[in-house]
Amino acid sequence: MDLDRQEYQDRNSLRDDALDDLNERVSENRNEWLRFVVDHQDYGVSVLQVQEILCAGDITPVSGAAHFVLGVINVRGNIVTVVDARRRLRLKPREPGDSIDWIVILDVNDEHVGLVVDEVLEVQVLNNNRLEKLQGETSFDVEGVIETETGMMILVDASTMSGINEPAAQHGAAA
Repeated sequence: MDLDRQEYQDRNSLRDDALDDLNERVSENRNEWLRFVVDHQDYGVSVLQVQEILCAGDITPVSGAAHFVLGVINVRGNIVTVVDARRRLRLKPREPGDSIDWIVILDVNDEHVGLVVDEVLEVQVLNNNRLEKLQGETSFDVEGVIETETGMMILVDASTMSGINEPAAQHGAAA
């Protein structure tokens, strides 16, 4: 019986080591993207830029903020600016009364910014060889576009989506 117990412990130890190795490889995978939806279109942002995902809470408006800033929230004692992905992407606004359910907290240059999206779907590992760069002028730093099993996904840069790197004059005041 002791041999069986020792064999069982050895197998579990090997399995635990294998899982640790796998988790380490996955966490270092630079091809992982958080897939989310804005206005029925799939977008992705590198998981390396995602701090956490929240169910929306109370957003406090800030007067004079850029048109795409909805306000601020308190996340465990830290004040986080909340940006509306629809406004940043110049898409149709939410209908009055539509709830805000998802806020993706992005880590941009050691600052946290909340990005309001319609839905968070999953984390996907993408093949960079299938990534298509966009040609010509784009209004955002789009990392590229990739065809997935569910359709086209637009890969965006967190700092661009947050508006942190833009000069204040480009933002325009909130109406």
